[in-house]
Amino acid sequence: MDLDDRVLVMQNGKTPRRFIYTSHGWSASNWLAFALNLHPDIVCSHSARNMLADKKNMNSNANLKAHLAQLHKGYVSRQERSFDAAYAEIEDMGTAVMYGSVHVYRLRDLPVVFKKFGQPADAYNVLNLVRHPVSLVWSGYGQFKDLFRYDLNELHWTSGKVLREGGSFLYDLAAEYDLNIGELDNLAFLGACAVLGSLRLDLNALPHLAEMPGITFHGHTCMEQVTTAPAVLATAIQTLSDDTLVADETYLDAVYEAGVINEHKKDRNKFDASARFDQFFDWQVAAFKFFFSKYNLQPAYEALGYNFDFLKN
Repeated sequence: MDLDDRVLVMQNGKTPRRFIYTSHGWSASNWLAFALNLHPDIVCSHSARNMLADKKNMNSNANLKAHLAQLHKGYVSRQERSFDAAYAEIEDMGTAVMYGSVHVYRLRDLPVVFKKFGQPADAYNVLNLVRHPVSLVWSGYGQFKDLFRYDLNELHWTSGKVLREGGSFLYDLAAEYDLNIGELDNLAFLGACAVLGSLRLDLNALPHLAEMPGITFHGHTCMEQVTTAPAVLATAIQTLSDDTLVADETYLDAVYEAGVINEHKKDRNKFDASARFDQFFDWQVAAFKFFFSKYNLQPAYEALGYNFDFLKN
């Protein structure tokens, strides 16, 4: 945004603000970025590509295939440039009162970037988008079944993580269930389970956020709520804007009429986490429990309101 645009915004009585919606991914981050960008006073980008979130299909397989190099570059650059540099790109995407991103950063990225580049010139409000780990794994499983076919970088990175994090458990699992762990379907599920380790990295980053001047963390938003309850999205916008923006009925109607965006799972079932877990094969139950326990995620996610009683069976 050039100086004339900044002056125009200031003359309208509104101060430009910046927000970061951290997210691991597979948590409706595509939907949330698109929803926020629909707001007349917000310009919002999405994913490591840091691209304007103005299209529902921006992360379809066709678009991902066409922009793999940009995506891979984004994986690296998210920790190799300052917050202000990343947001200068977002400000060039349009004129708004607020500029934000969803899933450009994960929580674990924030302390890394802050340590490298110091306090940002502008202040940033931060919220973190979360999802029930069972539902997240099922979504990731669906996406990996696509990505592994054409994204060798993802296949290499994730299969390495499965091997490093799974260790001897993988071969014990394969022997017990006569499982070919390298088959696409099986490896995709194991990969999604291994990625639960990234949620632990996000949780480990939480204590460091209070030590980062210019970065104000406002807590978590549950995917299951924000995608179904307009009041939750409205509250998030108020929080991110320090109560300077509102989500009126016209805007909220437009958001929730847009429907499902970029769904990764390969079925049409609207299962909650418990019902989804009941559909797992025995080997999938064992794999999920192993990685979920390995990263000790249950206490933190129970504190966010998620239920895991079904794991006791």
